[in-house]
Amino acid sequence: MNTNGRLRVVLLMATDFVIFYGTFIVVAALYKYLGGKQYDMSLYWRLWPAGVGLVAVNAMIRLYQGNFFYPGAALSAVEELRRTFFSVSILYLILLTWLFSFRAGGLYSRLVVFISYGLLILLIPVGRWLIRSVMKHYGISNIRAILAGAGHSGEMMARELQRERQSGLLPIGFLDDDKHKQHTQVADLPVLGTLADAARVAAELRISYIIVCLPLAQLMDKLRELSRFYQHILVVPTSDMISVAWLYPYEFNGYLGLEIRNQLLLPGPRIWKWLLECGMAFAAIVLLSPVLAVLTVLVKLTSAGPVFYCANRLGCHGVPIRVYKFRTMYVNADDRLEQILAEDPRKACEWHEKFKLSHDPRVTPLGRFLRRTSLDELPQLWNVLKGDMAMIGPRPIVESEKAYYGEHYEMFTRVKPGITGLWQVSGRSDTTYERRIILDMYYIMNWSIWLDYFIFLKTLKEVLFCRGAK
Repeated sequence: MNTNGRLRVVLLMATDFVIFYGTFIVVAALYKYLGGKQYDMSLYWRLWPAGVGLVAVNAMIRLYQGNFFYPGAALSAVEELRRTFFSVSILYLILLTWLFSFRAGGLYSRLVVFISYGLLILLIPVGRWLIRSVMKHYGISNIRAILAGAGHSGEMMARELQRERQSGLLPIGFLDDDKHKQHTQVADLPVLGTLADAARVAAELRISYIIVCLPLAQLMDKLRELSRFYQHILVVPTSDMISVAWLYPYEFNGYLGLEIRNQLLLPGPRIWKWLLECGMAFAAIVLLSPVLAVLTVLVKLTSAGPVFYCANRLGCHGVPIRVYKFRTMYVNADDRLEQILAEDPRKACEWHEKFKLSHDPRVTPLGRFLRRTSLDELPQLWNVLKGDMAMIGPRPIVESEKAYYGEHYEMFTRVKPGITGLWQVSGRSDTTYERRIILDMYYIMNWSIWLDYFIFLKTLKEVLFCRGAK
């Protein structure tokens, strides 16, 4: 019995209800306090059934670990954002229809209704992230799982599950047929036996979830056997396969088909992305103009040299572009770099591996603050308006970095580089270059407005906590 999974469903349901009901009441109370038209607050208190309705809609579109009776892994964060938007929209459509049908619209403020609608789309994902963080930290309602395969893919999957909060899966150990791995540890988890021990491990540890990280040929041999002992089987492709989220299964009279939708070839999402990002860049420049003015003066006063730094980078289709930043280094930075790399082998190794230096002596005191807060990248909003860059996309690279991408470079150049992206919100400067390429390829293959929205929310969190930037 997956008791932890069911508890997780209940906690997420309660979170959604509290956020909906609390948002509606708080917005209505603020509206009344700030001098809006006087409405009977008791009517807003009576809207709690709408919160139950939201939970019901969420359950119908699988926003709760599958469902209460068969709870498994959660949806991906991006897919959850997309479905949350549609769930809240459906609820409000039902609510507005009810108010119109019973002529109760005049009893409620339309401004309160529409403001709460916008806030809920933002606050429900935030609330879910907070409750999952609490559950992760205190070990509440985690769904214990076994990993089949202790190779590279299995190890990477285990480390990812130990770090992330979304899925609710807690890896317990491995099963692997390699005799040299028996009674050892991989990713700080024990190898509990061979694949033939699957039934014993499931019974002894009372685990109903297994994550299969095996080569395809071996998987097909073991799948039927594993399905006898585990209610949930999650298949993870080998690490050399590109992860594709827009994958749709089809059944043809007993034959399974998988359709991959290439979002990059769909004109609709591309146009929406361009319109939204140009609008965001223009609005940001207008709203942040006082900040831009103050930073311009500070850069000029704190060190000799120009205010802005123009870096040569490769843009869409490999076309050279000039990327603007506030200058964060001393004017003789290139000379200092050559001297540092010649004198310090460890820093030389770090530079060739990441193209970055931790505690870089070339950076000015103000520059450290600008980098830490990512304020140095604000001038790139002008690059977005020029059409050289996107708000969200892969990080722009220099000519010498092309070799690191190898056969992936052509795919990498299909989209515009971005001010922020999946790599930057997944560890930023603390992420290895190999991992950076994997994340860039994932973004390109799975690009959508919803993925951009997810990265935008993660960017706000990363910048707020100043994590990973150097």
